[in-house]
Amino acid sequence: MYNKIVIFTLIYFCTTLFPMSGDCGNDPTENVKDWFGIDTGMTEKEFQEHQEAYIQRWIDIQETKEKERNFKFESERVEKLIKARRRENALVMYQQKLNVNAIPKFKKFGIELSDYFAGYDWQGVEPYTYATTISQVVVHGIVTGNESGIYIFKPKEIIKGSFYYEEIPDSIKIKVVNGPYNVGTELIAFIGINFNSKIITNLKDIPLYTIGVHLSVREKTKIFDSYNHYLGEIDDIKAKIRKIDKVNDTKNFYKTKF
Repeated sequence: MYNKIVIFTLIYFCTTLFPMSGDCGNDPTENVKDWFGIDTGMTEKEFQEHQEAYIQRWIDIQETKEKERNFKFESERVEKLIKARRRENALVMYQQKLNVNAIPKFKKFGIELSDYFAGYDWQGVEPYTYATTISQVVVHGIVTGNESGIYIFKPKEIIKGSFYYEEIPDSIKIKVVNGPYNVGTELIAFIGINFNSKIITNLKDIPLYTIGVHLSVREKTKIFDSYNHYLGEIDDIKAKIRKIDKVNDTKNFYKTKF
């Protein structure tokens, strides 16, 4: 994640300094739309304040933990770099619509506060409960093809993030960081945007990236994780994913105060 600092910084300046300008894809006479074309229901000023409040809350959590551990930066240069990265990481979590207020409630799903500051990246996300919270979309479906390294995934059900689509698409393009996948494999995939400075208005038109973990569906109903551990029956796993998303309250993210 950290190797994308320059990209995240571009996002930050685009969305913070002029999120409603023509350069960032919003009409100044209307409410702000986010990176995915979702109406935030906020004016430019309200959106900036909402975003900044989130970023500051994220930073405050980390700084509070550091004070508890009497953490000291080794130099002013390192301190400046780390603090810049924190803002960038906080912005990514904001774009993913991770409700920072809900993090303490995730403990009942085996997710600790420290997990979000432990250096996880796109290729190191375990377990699936954690992956659920930082994915745009969680989808159950079948791999139907592979076109030059981009997998074609036919959805059976959008478990999380259905509001990104007007209807369930016939196929979703996925770039895999923890594959390869075999054609015909049935999976629950945790996917999202590889963030860049462009405004994304339709998820079905672009390849999405796996969030470092997938669940395999075998014998129609049995679920196994990336390490071939049996996790349970598919209906139970889907129910847990929905519960996590309900706690996160993703649909009402822009109505949440931070």
